[in-house]
Amino acid sequence: MLTAWSDGDELLFGGGDLDGSAGRLIRATGDSWCVEELADRPIWWIHGDGAGAFTAVGEAGLILRSEHGVVTDESVPTTGTLFGAWHDGDRVWAVGGDATLGGGEIWLREGGVWTLFDDQLPGTVFKVWDDWFVGSGFAMRMEEGVLVDHSPSAAPRLLTVRGRAADDVWAVGGDASPILLHWDGTEWTDVAVDPVCASGGLNGVWTDPGQDVWIAGMSGAMARWDGTDWHCSELPLTFDHFHAAWMHQGEAWFAGGDFFQRGDNHATLGNFGVAATPAEMPACP
Repeated sequence: MLTAWSDGDELLFGGGDLDGSAGRLIRATGDSWCVEELADRPIWWIHGDGAGAFTAVGEAGLILRSEHGVVTDESVPTTGTLFGAWHDGDRVWAVGGDATLGGGEIWLREGGVWTLFDDQLPGTVFKVWDDWFVGSGFAMRMEEGVLVDHSPSAAPRLLTVRGRAADDVWAVGGDASPILLHWDGTEWTDVAVDPVCASGGLNGVWTDPGQDVWIAGMSGAMARWDGTDWHCSELPLTFDHFHAAWMHQGEAWFAGGDFFQRGDNHATLGNFGVAATPAEMPACP
């Protein structure tokens, strides 16, 4: 599993087999969990309005739009993977590229039509949040319809961005070591990550106004930063890798699995709260 999203009371996890053979959703409402095969290739990210409409994006230009249970394939003509999506009122952004070759793409849905907004990026675009776009060595912000470079000086690889306000934005990334950056409205600063909580690269971050910062990363990294101290388990609960962090009805969730296996993948979900998951997950009706 590579992403999580709340559609009202329903918690969604999206992912699939990384050999490109299947894209799946786990749907959870209370104690009722089921698995739905939604596409023929993996889903990498989900975002929506939280009230019945969401967009799922993934490999080879996959775009699935769900409107109150009706799913429409709106895939775009690219061989690149779409790693992130963001609903922005009447518009939807989808971002990605070829992570191996380094190309980046930004797609925009406006008036019900997808168009290629920009493919002259400095690298692959991994995520979009509000007016921020982050990727391989850069962070850019949309200002009056134009992308403006606000990249950190060290040009790190940034995987996910999310904020609490225009002057309170957080981005994570890194390869061999974790990177957590904070934007104060003027510049990025580095926030040291407790090595007990994470020693490798970070993939996911979640926060909201008035909320702590939750991170997800390699080798079982699941942690919370309250602005003063780090909170995590003393030992990794798993050595599988987490790709996304998400908060649903007061519980923190972490979505991941065995990323480096091609095919025959398994999903791993982490939780901080009082979660109860079923021993089996049947196919969704």
